[in-house]
Amino acid sequence: MADTGTLKSGDVTLFYRVFGTAGATPIMILHGANYFDSFDWIDVAGRLATDRQVVTFDRRGFGESEWSPSKDYSADALMEDMQAVAAHLGWTTFIPMGHSMAGGPAICFTANFPEIAERLIIVDSNMSGEGGSAGESVGNPPTMFDSVDAAMARFAKLGNPPRFAKDRVRAEAGLKKTADGLLLKRDPDFRNGVPQGDGIRKPVLEAQTRVEQIERIAQPILLVRGSKSDRYPPEEVERVTAAYPRIQWAVVDSEHDVAYQDPEGLIAAVRAFI
Repeated sequence: MADTGTLKSGDVTLFYRVFGTAGATPIMILHGANYFDSFDWIDVAGRLATDRQVVTFDRRGFGESEWSPSKDYSADALMEDMQAVAAHLGWTTFIPMGHSMAGGPAICFTANFPEIAERLIIVDSNMSGEGGSAGESVGNPPTMFDSVDAAMARFAKLGNPPRFAKDRVRAEAGLKKTADGLLLKRDPDFRNGVPQGDGIRKPVLEAQTRVEQIERIAQPILLVRGSKSDRYPPEEVERVTAAYPRIQWAVVDSEHDVAYQDPEGLIAAVRAFI
């Protein structure tokens, strides 16, 4: 059973779920984008929390967490959020575990805060590209639906559809009723990396590619991939294996939504690694 709560970080209030009691090194699970928030990680987080605390929180702009009024979804803001959650729980070290879009922040945090991140777990996340959100993307319209069924049908069209497309209870949890219809609980500007208005600030973290960040990481790294996921075709497996020979691999029987389609495989891989 999770304890839920909120905490302040920068210009937002974050919602979190925490499981278990203090023991071994805790785990911080970071969710992805289409459409995942801490709701999707309740089962996995609870089952990993047999000998430690495990927290999963709604990323700023997602789920029950606030949308940033300054549209600050920069790498700096995400790093500060992770530190705020850890401090709120009294953690001095933890293991970042990032799925999909959140693989980037998990890698970035481990590279820049090695004294805090004890190990790193990457779950079916793209291993190329830049190391954080740096571009500007604001003014995007909110995602609205006429019905829950329409929302589920929209997500069903994605490659490797998420749980949102298959589980009505989950879809209902990701939508908010408004006068104009059902609003997806996700800031449409969540990819913006340039804070706006009063939130404008100079970046603190140095811009880095994923390769540069991983090369800085001395801690053990586990990469869990879904055997049916579109994120890892054979050529990508070959590339990543050659580029990062020291990364440990685990393959689970799932598409991209690893936590929903093969939680047992994911949990077993994580337990073996930690």
